[in-house]
Amino acid sequence: MSIEGTQHLLDIIQRKYKSFEEPEFGFVSKALSSQPYAPLVSRLRELFKVDETTEPNDDVSFGYVLSRDGKQWGLELSMVERYAVVFRISSISGVEFVLSGSSVPEEHTLRELLLAHHFIILDQQTLEQPCPLKMHNTDPENMCIYQALFSDVDVLPWKAEKRANRNKQRKEK
Repeated sequence: MSIEGTQHLLDIIQRKYKSFEEPEFGFVSKALSSQPYAPLVSRLRELFKVDETTEPNDDVSFGYVLSRDGKQWGLELSMVERYAVVFRISSISGVEFVLSGSSVPEEHTLRELLLAHHFIILDQQTLEQPCPLKMHNTDPENMCIYQALFSDVDVLPWKAEKRANRNKQRKEK
């Protein structure tokens, strides 16, 4: 994403939270009660087994695990704006971003459905851009666009498993 695109996201984040220094989270309870993406989730339930994973104390998104034919995906729909992130979940490779050119039919269907519901699907490079928002769980040096749009976790989901594997290997030595 370009510098202008990143700045646009930061502007949206600042407007929603009202302040980077003292953010307001009232939009989360409003989204949880209004369920703005219910039509999309209903359609997803026709195509996948859908388990909601939203953690209202940490997430600023609706989180789901989608399953079909032994495959799994993580889907997060931001409460900040219509942004989405899609991960492939594998016991072998862990959490991987689903790329726009994926040849997996379910991933193509999911992408088309998200676009039809006016979501912008964000990529890893965009989500890893720094963000000055102050959150409860994320250290300031780790804060990036992902946490502001999706979940206040100190370690990004696609890096968490890699970190756990490195720590495990160190302990085995």
